[in-house]
Amino acid sequence: MKRSCLFSLLLGVALIFLFAGCSARPDEQIAQAELAMKQAQEQHAEHFATEDWNAAKQAWDQAQARLEQQKYGEATTLLLKAATRFRKARDIAQGRKEDALREIQGIHSAAEKRLKDLQDAVGSGKIRVAASKKKTYEESVKDFESKLAQVNTKLEGGEFGEAKFLAQTTLRQIWETQKELEGKAGK
Repeated sequence: MKRSCLFSLLLGVALIFLFAGCSARPDEQIAQAELAMKQAQEQHAEHFATEDWNAAKQAWDQAQARLEQQKYGEATTLLLKAATRFRKARDIAQGRKEDALREIQGIHSAAEKRLKDLQDAVGSGKIRVAASKKKTYEESVKDFESKLAQVNTKLEGGEFGEAKFLAQTTLRQIWETQKELEGKAGK
């Protein structure tokens, strides 16, 4: 009796390992993980949620290695882990991206307002510009307008870091030009 129970138990364990090793390719989990990765990429998770993105990518890479080895049971677990982590990275990135977008747009708006104030002050005659400096001033204004347009282009292209740097730099340059013209007007 003991031998038959022991034999049945060993046979059961052997069958479990046999079927686990012969499980089918986890195509559904692969598709789910790929979708989650794509959604995370769309939210620029590699930039806004780097740590979570890297953890998800590591699980994905490990799953791919298990798939190549045809270890589908292990691959399935890793694919589920990767999909979950990609979704987390996506959600974190979405919030951070929206915050960055608001910040950049705020800087951009401030720069546009300062530029308009500067143009109005010179155009209305509040700040007089010598004829020799007027051309330089007009070129600076065109340069500022071009840079502000580039900020929008970079935002549309998902280049948030570059857009923020360019917006901040342009705002500072406009401010410096205002102060320079106001200083000359005070003389």
